[in-house]
Amino acid sequence: MQYQKDEALFVEVTTEESELVSGGQGTRVNFDLNTYLFVIGAGAVFNGGVTTNNINIAFGRALFTQSL
Repeated sequence: MQYQKDEALFVEVTTEESELVSGGQGTRVNFDLNTYLFVIGAGAVFNGGVTTNNINIAFGRALFTQSL
């Protein structure tokens, strides 16, 4: 019978290790809550309700990335 060692499923990764994996560039992810709520509100008022499509559009407009 072999002994199995328990290993952690997730481990902390330093910034340097993350940059190494991503090709040396860091990526900043931002979410603009004002834009998200504006699009959701417009869908609720002018579309007669919020659909899945409205939520997807709002999320797509509010989320943006930037390479460091």
